[in-house]
Amino acid sequence: MATELPPEGQANGNGAGRPALNAEQRARVATAVRRDPAPQGGIKEQVEALVYVWPHLVIIEFVAALVMTLSLVALGMIVNAPLEGHANTDRTPNPSKAPWYFLNLQELLLHMHPALAGVIVPAGALALIAIIPYIDRDPRDMGKWTGTEKAKPIIWFTTIFTSVVLVLLILFDEFVGVKPLMKTLSEMTGNPIFSAPVVVDIIVPTFLMLAPIAVLCWLIHLIYRPVSTRDWMICLFTGFFVTYVILTISGTFFRGQGMHLYWPWDPHQTRVE
Repeated sequence: MATELPPEGQANGNGAGRPALNAEQRARVATAVRRDPAPQGGIKEQVEALVYVWPHLVIIEFVAALVMTLSLVALGMIVNAPLEGHANTDRTPNPSKAPWYFLNLQELLLHMHPALAGVIVPAGALALIAIIPYIDRDPRDMGKWTGTEKAKPIIWFTTIFTSVVLVLLILFDEFVGVKPLMKTLSEMTGNPIFSAPVVVDIIVPTFLMLAPIAVLCWLIHLIYRPVSTRDWMICLFTGFFVTYVILTISGTFFRGQGMHLYWPWDPHQTRVE
């Protein structure tokens, strides 16, 4: 509860006068003793405005879990997914694919050094996502993918740009290849450095990953400037998300024997037992 101060220069209960306060001190005192306004409405209105964990949230989660369970049961009854035979080292499947949620990393393994594709790139991407809240500290519209005025056009532009670049890079590595290209360059120049493993497996793939990101950021700045910090985070996260989806689709539906590119309906997509 706030306590009233005696007027300036007037004696208090001990007989000592309170010294006069300047404008800054009076403002601090007013801020310290200010009382929050009483909440609007009565207790009944406040209770009705609350949403409790039980029963509101628990019932919604239970219904969602029930629908999910029934969907899995129906999918298991409709779709035929038989188990394969016991593993045989003399008859390995071709191609041998990872679970679908790791196919994006398996796709990366086809284009660069295993340490780069399996450790450095995923760890770096997850670390960059984790520090987004420390870079974008604006509390407005938190958790909204389209929380800014320019978010939607940036998302669409980033999605189209990333999809086109990734498809072109996958086709380039399939039909041209970094290793054959660098070997040819090394033979033409007589310099073996171009065909060195560190150049072919690390330096060139790293350049091919970072260069499109730099071009994307330059185009976003050129087209949509001024761009806020939130817009940059939306752009980079959208690029990561689209990359994850495109690599997963490529590894799931377009990789056949020898992990080469095939159309999904090509008979060579069927694994050789």
